[in-house]
Amino acid sequence: MADANGVLEKLRDPSPEGASARLAALLVEDALRRPLSELFDVPFAVGALREGLRAFASSDAAAARVIQIVGEGERTLAAEKRTIGALLSPSLRTGAHDFAAVPATPPRDVIEKLLDREPLKKLLRAQVIDTLVAFGRRAASPVSDNAIARGLGGLSKLALGQANKPSAFGAIANAVSGEVERQVEKRAADFADTAVAGILAGIAAQLSDPARAKEQAAMRLALLDGFLELTGAEVTQLGHGPVAERVAVARKALAAWSAEPSFDADVEALASAVLAKEAARSLGDVLADLGLKDVVSAKAKELVQRRVSSFVSGEAFAEWLGLLLG
Repeated sequence: MADANGVLEKLRDPSPEGASARLAALLVEDALRRPLSELFDVPFAVGALREGLRAFASSDAAAARVIQIVGEGERTLAAEKRTIGALLSPSLRTGAHDFAAVPATPPRDVIEKLLDREPLKKLLRAQVIDTLVAFGRRAASPVSDNAIARGLGGLSKLALGQANKPSAFGAIANAVSGEVERQVEKRAADFADTAVAGILAGIAAQLSDPARAKEQAAMRLALLDGFLELTGAEVTQLGHGPVAERVAVARKALAAWSAEPSFDADVEALASAVLAKEAARSLGDVLADLGLKDVVSAKAKELVQRRVSSFVSGEAFAEWLGLLLG
């Protein structure tokens, strides 16, 4: 019977024909033969996720580390003078453009649901009101200063033209100008609400019309090109804000989510639904359908061999094996 030293020597052989390489191949081949339902234990994975979320949410050290990582990433991006497009390989840029150009029309109700948000409507409403009020003020200005007022006729036009003159017409002009501005300001809010609703409906209609698939692809490409033209510093500005507060919010949300009574059932149901059609099939068959079995098998064996070789080379394993063999 081989002693511990002999077994260790064989296990530590780094050659492709060595014991660790054969063990790695056996492990990978065994995994490929097993059904996904056996390889992926849903209750176990859900429990692990729950405990992991709770551990992260309760760990100040984890939060500090996340803040540090985000800060380092922001500083790295902020120092980057090249555009995002320049950082990507030509193949990835081409692939991103091809992906964005694929005709795809989302349902109108989904777009409306995304766009119909109070902050967005508030922003649009404020812009429309500002525009209307500015228009009203221009319309109420003297005819000599603004062509808009030239469209007024009769007495109003004459009065507006005399606005700066100390006469009865000047007084009338001031009254007319003030009333125009007051009426516009009074009706601007109502008009803005209608305008915002029309704008959102128009955007949703444009983005959900299959006949405009080419225009939609052009918009996606324009957005993609705009993003690729941003520098690292500009990207950081998009999400600029207090990192610590964001991490705190994330921790609170994750803790609350993992504490919900329905957490296990909800996540298990989702995972089971995802695996439902493939759970009875072997991992190898699923990978073969995707054209990935050979490459995954080869790379997995290489990776497992590295880990096995590294593990069996340690003193802890040698002591364990010595105790096992007595």
